[in-house]
Amino acid sequence: MQPGEMNIDPIEAEFFSTEALGSLADALVREAIQNALDARLPGHQLRFRVLFPPPAAMLEGDRKQRYLRELPEHLYANRSGLTKLPNPDEPLDFIVIEDFGTRGLQGDPHQSEDEDVDAAATRNDFYYFWRNIGRSRKHASEIGRWGLGKTVFPAASRINSFFAVAIRDDDRRSVLMGQSVLKIHKFGGQRYYPYGYFGRFDNDFALPIEEPAVLNDFCRDFQIAREHEPGLSVIVPFPDAELTPQTVISSIIHHYFVPIISGDILVEVHHGGRSERLDAGTLSAYLSRVSSSDGSQIQRLVELTRWGIDLPREQYVRLDAPPETAAPRWNDNCLSTAALAALRDAFNAGQPIAVTVPVWVKPATGSPIQSQFDVYLERDDGLGRTDEHFVRDGITIAGVRGGIPKGIRALVIVCDRPLAELLGDSENPAHTEWQERSPKFKDQYRHGPFTLRYVKNTPREIVRALIRPVQGRDHELLHHLFALDIPTEDTVKDPRKGREDKPGTEDTGTSGGVNMVGKNRFFQLQKLHGGFRLAGTGNGSDQAVPRKAAVWVAYEVRRGNPFRQYQRPDFELDNPPIEMQTEHAEVTRCRGNILVIRIRDPRFSVIVKGFDVHRDIRLRVLGVDEALGE
Repeated sequence: MQPGEMNIDPIEAEFFSTEALGSLADALVREAIQNALDARLPGHQLRFRVLFPPPAAMLEGDRKQRYLRELPEHLYANRSGLTKLPNPDEPLDFIVIEDFGTRGLQGDPHQSEDEDVDAAATRNDFYYFWRNIGRSRKHASEIGRWGLGKTVFPAASRINSFFAVAIRDDDRRSVLMGQSVLKIHKFGGQRYYPYGYFGRFDNDFALPIEEPAVLNDFCRDFQIAREHEPGLSVIVPFPDAELTPQTVISSIIHHYFVPIISGDILVEVHHGGRSERLDAGTLSAYLSRVSSSDGSQIQRLVELTRWGIDLPREQYVRLDAPPETAAPRWNDNCLSTAALAALRDAFNAGQPIAVTVPVWVKPATGSPIQSQFDVYLERDDGLGRTDEHFVRDGITIAGVRGGIPKGIRALVIVCDRPLAELLGDSENPAHTEWQERSPKFKDQYRHGPFTLRYVKNTPREIVRALIRPVQGRDHELLHHLFALDIPTEDTVKDPRKGREDKPGTEDTGTSGGVNMVGKNRFFQLQKLHGGFRLAGTGNGSDQAVPRKAAVWVAYEVRRGNPFRQYQRPDFELDNPPIEMQTEHAEVTRCRGNILVIRIRDPRFSVIVKGFDVHRDIRLRVLGVDEALGE
């Protein structure tokens, strides 16, 4: 380094330390396959080969030294930044990741600065892969944007290094280089820049090795399968211990299940003397051998995806497009009454549904373009959590959540070009989130943030429309009723305490600790841990007590009517984990969030428990003077 030069240590790997990526394997797999998808040759299926070599294939002695050369002196230097260094005599272990059916690293290897900006000019893949960090000339139609993804390759190595050999589609040249990324460090009295290269050198300028003898030795030593097909082979030496065949296979399935099922990519993982093939025909068979609850849920997701991909387009329900001139917002008019009825019947019967959702994409400097995305939904009563997935151009955007309720599986697939470009522009470097304030997105689209929210929220809004009670249902429950909101447990225990008004609740107009309704104050409610107790006060004669009581239950919401926003996946009073105990009363009706009881004695009691203890419950108690149709 020259005196006065800015001291900057590489931090780009931190962009991939996100909670949405559960592991280093996730980051490595996503980058390798994403790069290949961007470099795919037209009309070619993408094939990937991942090799975990046996111990006998590890390099030692001269075979190891020929590729590391002077690198150990820098690895073990003060302030190199490495914390998991291998022992000096440790055999060189490695992982190989190869793609086939791509164009390889094309472009002039001698280029050392940006070319003139010309949209029609061929991009120099070699230059942007090897000589740039955080800079990219990828087009909006490609998955990558930031020019940071390739930094995952050295981050996956305990010596922060990697090699890559490519066969280029345009000139069929084979090129080999390597790179090591450390921190600014000192060795032999000199300060060194963080980036070092493996290759041949013209003074200090690194160029790729193209000598056939060296390439043949390299490919043999690292068990490269590529012979004449164009593409890229990446070798990670001394891989992090977190990278195992199991973690890599799991990451491939979780993040690229859609292009695998659609037949766009095929992956082979070689390890332990055997090979695992992941493609449209074998993925389900592989998952059936995975003995875990996660494996079974992924299997259900795969089945939903395959069903949607195979479904003829004319069988999708197409929503009405939002207005072209306004920001897209969901409203019930997006679905016709007939379409909603058909979807609701299928959904409540446990069948999957497929919906195409139009949306306008409005570039800041161009004309609006109508685009679309697909939504697949199904109920799964065995699903104790939310399960939603957003996929853009084949890659799962792992950190996007739309807020669907438990027990619902949702898959959103975006492959229509205008919308895919908009979403790609909004993504963070790890491609795990859609960010309204991303510098590549902000101010680039009219109504851009609203479009992001519309895509994210549509599955939730469709589910709400499907599980919302049909207008007029249970209308008889609205006759001859009295209303009561639930008091707190403390006010029930101490009648001297008055009721405190809370936002979003109604004042019954009564005072005292136990709220009662009706002129004779027949009922009292008590809040319990995970439930409530409805009881009679014992006041009045048997003739004066209402014949029945109806109870509506819902979780409290920040805005709006909680009873209208009740969703069956929240809970169902007639299904576990909800439990009931009755005394001097009989349950005559129990469905969804509605409970009807016949009162046998003014001193009756009904205890209902099993609700989410982390959520507030809102109740309506309805004294009914007339018989209910049951």
